[in-house]
Amino acid sequence: MIIKSNTEPIGLLDSGVGGLSVLKELYKIMPNKDYIFFGDTKNLPYGTKSPEQIFSFTKEILEFFVQKKVKNVVIACNTTSALAYEQLKECFYNKLNIFPLIQLGAKDAVSNLKDGDTIAVFATRATVNSKKYTQEIRKINPKINVIETDCTGFVEIVENRLYDDIHSIEFIKSKIDAVKKYNVKKIILGCTHYPYLVNIFKKMYDVEYFNPAVFVAKAVKAQIDTPDSLNPNMSFFVSENPQAFRLSANVFFEINTDINLVDFSKNLSSI
Repeated sequence: MIIKSNTEPIGLLDSGVGGLSVLKELYKIMPNKDYIFFGDTKNLPYGTKSPEQIFSFTKEILEFFVQKKVKNVVIACNTTSALAYEQLKECFYNKLNIFPLIQLGAKDAVSNLKDGDTIAVFATRATVNSKKYTQEIRKINPKINVIETDCTGFVEIVENRLYDDIHSIEFIKSKIDAVKKYNVKKIILGCTHYPYLVNIFKKMYDVEYFNPAVFVAKAVKAQIDTPDSLNPNMSFFVSENPQAFRLSANVFFEINTDINLVDFSKNLSSI
C-alpha cells in the first residue's frame, strides 16, 4: 500500500552511525526534504542479534516514526532488511512505506553481470547467515554465483576509526583474500558502515564495490511525490549516549543540530 503524504519527513533507522551513509546518498539527490534519523545505539551492533531481538528493537523505532508523522521509512541497515523487513512491512502495512536496502539494492547489483559471473557480499554475521542477498540475487538470475562473507569486526573498525591499525588492516586483508581467489566481478557492501572502508579495500583488490544505498536513494526518490520543504530540516535521535554518536557520526556526516535521546521505557524523548 502506497501512503500519500504532503510534508512528512523521511525516516531512516540503523543501529548506529553506518546508516548515515544512506542519509548522505538521499541528501545528494533530495536536499530539500525533511529527514529524521534514528540510531539505535543502545542495542548496537544488530549483526550479532537474533531476528526476534531485531524485530523488537525496530518495531519500537517505527512506532516512534509514526508518532513523528513519518510516512516513508528507509531501513538503513542491511541486517534489519534481512531479518525483520517482512515482519515490519506486515505490521505497518497501512501506516508506513518501508524501503529495504537488500531487496531493492540486489536488483541493481546484478544488472550488468552475466550467467556464471561471481559476486561477493561483505556483511555482518546475521546478514550472511540469513542468505538474504543470495536469495534476492537468485530471484533475478539463478546462474550468478554468490559468495557471502562474514565480516563481523568491520563495524568496530569504522566506529572506532581504526583505519591505520595493523591488526585491522590484516583482518580486512584476510576477508579480501578470501574472495579474491574466486575472481569476483563485484563486491556488495552489505553493511552501511562498509562504504567507509572502500579506499582500503581498493588498495588490496581493485574491483567494483557496490553500495546499495546509492540505488535505494534513487528508488525512494522515484516513489516519493511529496513537495519540497520550504525550510529543510534534519533531526537525529538515538537510544543511548548522544555524545558518542556525535563523535563517531561527525567523521562521516556533519551534524549541526542537537542529537535527541529517546528512552522507550519511559515513552518519551529528551534532548
